[in-house]
Amino acid sequence: MTLYKASRTWRSQGLRKCDGIIVGSDITQEWLLPWWLENTLRHNRRPIAFVDFGLSEEKKQWCRERGELIPLLVADIFVKEREELAFPIIEEWENRYGENFWDSRKAWFKKPLACLQSPFRRTIWVDLDCEVLGSLDFVFDACMHPSGIAMVKDRSSRPSSFPMYNSGVIAFQREIPLIKEWADQSFERNGEFRGDQELLSRMIFEKKLSISELPFIYNWNVGYGIHPDTVVCHWVGEMGKLALRNQIILNQLL
Repeated sequence: MTLYKASRTWRSQGLRKCDGIIVGSDITQEWLLPWWLENTLRHNRRPIAFVDFGLSEEKKQWCRERGELIPLLVADIFVKEREELAFPIIEEWENRYGENFWDSRKAWFKKPLACLQSPFRRTIWVDLDCEVLGSLDFVFDACMHPSGIAMVKDRSSRPSSFPMYNSGVIAFQREIPLIKEWADQSFERNGEFRGDQELLSRMIFEKKLSISELPFIYNWNVGYGIHPDTVVCHWVGEMGKLALRNQIILNQLL
């Protein structure tokens, strides 16, 4: 595929020798960016790259002033809409996950394409709804595994025919084949999977790949309550975002 091969002229040799952290956002979620960056930089001094999933002009400039802004030159239309899928798939997904995920699929399937554009030697992708509470040095080191990738197993996933990994936090080495294949298959197979993490988990299973499994504290689902050793707290789902918005508003008032 060539749709997502954005110009790489912005990449400097300096960044290619660094470890760094990337995140993606569009205009609907960009309100989280200041909160995300403040938490991330409080504990980590690695360079940051922001991937533009459709940001406002104001937030594009905000990102340029604080790190690298990576354009993602791909239209949303590559992700199959609900109406394009067979009814048994729709029924299975909505019975399993509810009905509120459809609008999120366009952003989810941009994640593999964003990871492919990382300028860094070793990269950690951190979802926008993840609160970084400590150093990510261990996560960078974990991806030096032979597979070149490190993730947390998804404790909240329903029973499945293959192990599920949560893609909210992903550490990976540059140019490992898995990331390129994940990006390719996000175009070709997004009609088979609810989101990017189901696709990636299935690929790992199909390849019989043993990856580096991170401890749960590096992608802790807030739905399980508070864990004192949490390094990355993932405010998953609509309720998590609502609680997070209320927390941000309250902090601004104090």
